[in-house]
Amino acid sequence: MANSLLGMHAADWIVLSCYFIVILGIGVWSATRVKDAADFFMGGRRFGKFFMMFFAFGSGTSSDQAITVVAGTWRTGLAGIWWQFLWLPATPFYWVIAPILRRIRALTTADFFGARFSPATAVLYSAYGILISIVFIAGALFSSGKMINALTGNALDEMAVQMNVQVPSVSFTSTAAAQDDPAGADVAVASTVSVQWRALQGYEYAILAMTVLFVTYGMAGGLAAAIITDSIQGVLTIAFSILLLPFVFHEIGGFGALQQFADLKPGMFDFVASAEVAEQLGREPITVFYVCVLSITALAGIIVQPHIMGVCGAGKTEFEGRFGFTVGNFLKRFCTVAWTFTGLACIAWYLGTNSPLLQSGDPADQALYASLQQRVSADYESLPEEQQADIDLADSKFADELFGRAAYDILPRIAPGLIGLLMASLLAAVMSTSDAQMVVSSGLFTENIYKRHLAPDRSDSHYLWVARFAGLVIVLAALILQATFTDVIHAMKVVIKTPAAIGISMWFGIFWRRWNTNAVWISTSAAVLSWIVVSHNGTWLHDQLPQFKSLFRQTDNGWVMLDMWQSLSYIGGGVIAGVITALVTRQQSSQQLDPFFTLLRTPVQEDEIVPAPCTVPENNPIRESVIEFGGFQFPTPTKFGVGGFVVAWILVFAIVGMTKLLSILV
Repeated sequence: MANSLLGMHAADWIVLSCYFIVILGIGVWSATRVKDAADFFMGGRRFGKFFMMFFAFGSGTSSDQAITVVAGTWRTGLAGIWWQFLWLPATPFYWVIAPILRRIRALTTADFFGARFSPATAVLYSAYGILISIVFIAGALFSSGKMINALTGNALDEMAVQMNVQVPSVSFTSTAAAQDDPAGADVAVASTVSVQWRALQGYEYAILAMTVLFVTYGMAGGLAAAIITDSIQGVLTIAFSILLLPFVFHEIGGFGALQQFADLKPGMFDFVASAEVAEQLGREPITVFYVCVLSITALAGIIVQPHIMGVCGAGKTEFEGRFGFTVGNFLKRFCTVAWTFTGLACIAWYLGTNSPLLQSGDPADQALYASLQQRVSADYESLPEEQQADIDLADSKFADELFGRAAYDILPRIAPGLIGLLMASLLAAVMSTSDAQMVVSSGLFTENIYKRHLAPDRSDSHYLWVARFAGLVIVLAALILQATFTDVIHAMKVVIKTPAAIGISMWFGIFWRRWNTNAVWISTSAAVLSWIVVSHNGTWLHDQLPQFKSLFRQTDNGWVMLDMWQSLSYIGGGVIAGVITALVTRQQSSQQLDPFFTLLRTPVQEDEIVPAPCTVPENNPIRESVIEFGGFQFPTPTKFGVGGFVVAWILVFAIVGMTKLLSILV
């Protein structure tokens, strides 16, 4: 490419430079408004509907989600949308829970556990939440670094080879040696840790650049900087979601031409993956029951994700949090539709007769095209297993890189600067997630571990600097973690499910007075133990429960319990263990419970004076009525609350119907 640097046109660099200047300027300006912990962790609770909407959208949307949906659509067709639509049925409940979380008046979710249960449970959640944030940041940085490298035409890889910067790499190896037993049954396993040096990879330079940027404005301005930048980055993320769509459709003949390519892949326009397609992909069929179970799992875990207390609590009143949390996530659902149809158009383009893989003239691209065609051919099942494995690997790798590949093949031909715009949008998506995770996780450490147990009674300035450096350490841990590629991907899969283990206690703690500290520990432990048993012992469980064989599917490594039954097992195990514990152990004292449940009855007013997190405001005497029975306490429904909940469900069905209708029309 003429007039280019690192595979990008000068116009692309101009767009990126403008983006960097604006974001860093916001960080510096926000830093001048940070006076205390409430300013740093909650932005002073001064934001309105617009900012809260884009904060919820930006902090919960990362570029890896678009990449995953496009890749899933390549492999399963329209059914790939459920890789993100599994959260859709949970979205209306955000309208209900957001004002409750705002009423808690906490700086961090750990404040809730400390006030409702005990300081020990606050430490438990703090450690848990910090780990979640580290893995979220690591996963987001890793996937986005790969995407940026693809957008430069792998120019970063070439730069990395030339620079040859060496970094240490830690590896763990296990060796087995047979003992003296004649039958050879006794085997000793020895584990060794070795440190080797390796060259810094091209995508890791992109990761370092992203990290420096979001750490700079995040450490300076705290959550206020994150919220304001997320309002800008939210717009860019929407642009990122739809930028490729019209251009890919242009390549296949425009809107309305997609149905002509329906035969390129079996079940390309099926709204759910058939059992046959799911089996080929090593997944389970997506059914209504499957969606409902994972939606329950999502609901159980969503409120304990570290950034959610900020998403719901940084607004002026309850309405800002409610509006932002719900509408921001509905924006994400609409973006999911755009990602899916981008993937469908890519199927038509890359598998069609005008495929850029054929037009490039590169023998490697032509060989890849032939391999992709074999994957969807009727003769695939008759091929030797070794050849099938090679084809599957090529198809999977292409799916993972599809979004970046399509952008690199299309945008430079349209206009200079579009790659820079897409890259700025990509950076916006990943940094809006990472900055929020960094700030809230630093708050967990500072407010609930350092301030309470290590160094109480220090100045606000002292705690602010501790929070900033804690955020830096958390990001450094994420950088180390992202270097372990397979571990990060595996950890991301685990993190999607495990928040529910402690989320059970937050839900019950809000609504049931009998749920106590013992129930938190027992329920969380039982849920985690249940998950370990059902997720790592599928073959043993299959052999022990022959009457329940329908709950399992066979893989190359043995039997695996279906995802929906895994979720039911650990959610059910945690709930049952916690309920039994709460009923047989002593209830917490009224002196602790009454102030907390009074707090939930106190609607948020502007200009409140809150002496400490999770305490009743000194200048707010308003108390709302509640519905009480059997120790449970629920807010009395209002017309506005019920109306919004109903409208949200109408939107859910409208989005599903619109998606199906579009699949017919395009």
